[in-house]
Amino acid sequence: MGGQNEPLMRDLYPDKIFYKIKILYIEDTKDDQIILKHLLEKKSKINFELVIVSDGFDGLRRVNEEYFDLIILDYKLPGMSGLEFLEKLKKLDVKTPVIFITGKGDERVAVEAMKRGAKDYIVKDETDFDRLIKAIEETALEISLPKNISVEVALNIANLFSMHEALSAEEIEYLFEQNHRLQLEEILSALDELVRVGFAERKPLHSAIACPYCGSLKPNLLLQCPHCGSGNLLKGEAIEHMNCGGVDLKFNFNKDEETLVCPKCGKKVRQLGVDYRKVGTLFKCSNGHLFSLPVFNFKCLSCEKNFEINEATLKTIFQYRLTRKGYNNLLLAFRADGSNIINFRDGSWEHS
Repeated sequence: MGGQNEPLMRDLYPDKIFYKIKILYIEDTKDDQIILKHLLEKKSKINFELVIVSDGFDGLRRVNEEYFDLIILDYKLPGMSGLEFLEKLKKLDVKTPVIFITGKGDERVAVEAMKRGAKDYIVKDETDFDRLIKAIEETALEISLPKNISVEVALNIANLFSMHEALSAEEIEYLFEQNHRLQLEEILSALDELVRVGFAERKPLHSAIACPYCGSLKPNLLLQCPHCGSGNLLKGEAIEHMNCGGVDLKFNFNKDEETLVCPKCGKKVRQLGVDYRKVGTLFKCSNGHLFSLPVFNFKCLSCEKNFEINEATLKTIFQYRLTRKGYNNLLLAFRADGSNIINFRDGSWEHS
């Protein structure tokens, strides 16, 4: 963890994602063109280039000449409707995601647009472009992520980073138990992928015992008697009555604060080195067996299976930290998820 005087990550890094997305906006209404450009500049954290055309014909020409990350398409256009534009894109085998915009009362048209390949649709409201901005940001986030990391996983990772300064693997498992929608293995795999592409970095911290059956890092240590297997144990200083040879934990010799009585023969034990001697620390099971060390076994708290130490899996616990590249590319996830920007100093958390 960083020192108290170190700047926060949000102060170190810019407020725009590194990846610049190129957007084609096909809209014939000048006011809407101006509003969207203004809102993207003022309210969004997208690093973008916005190309605006007023009809579908010009839009198709630009698509043939340039690469775009996203197309925002209005339904009502001069000369060619938005639905017709989608059909022509399909024939050209253009895979660029399209956000389709309809007016109120055109919901059936929006459904048809989805059938023709639109990624999302927005019902235009003259007073509120927030839904469109959010849809654009979600698409931009998806574009900026490694291909095998979903937006949902990125949102979950961003949410964890926004709430916790650092997390151990055990704590991560606990959080996932509280929210069964989250898939632990998917998140852990995504973190390793973020390391691979330079969005995060990791360093080993320590090793931990994992369940050999389910991989959980939540084994419960079971101490058992080596003679009978009992798990009900006591531990304490043991003494031996030198006269009868009786050995027991010292608190079993206590009759009162000043008197020791041998539990085996019932005689008083008075002087150390004459009547009794110290044996050392011993364990005692509920069946009366005394021993120096118990048998160490484990019970997994996740799958509830028992296993011995020699059957256990040893896992390395890593600490993960977002890199500057990763922070800026996940910035949209913090915004899309409604989370606060990272408010801790080293952006790190742990898992195996």
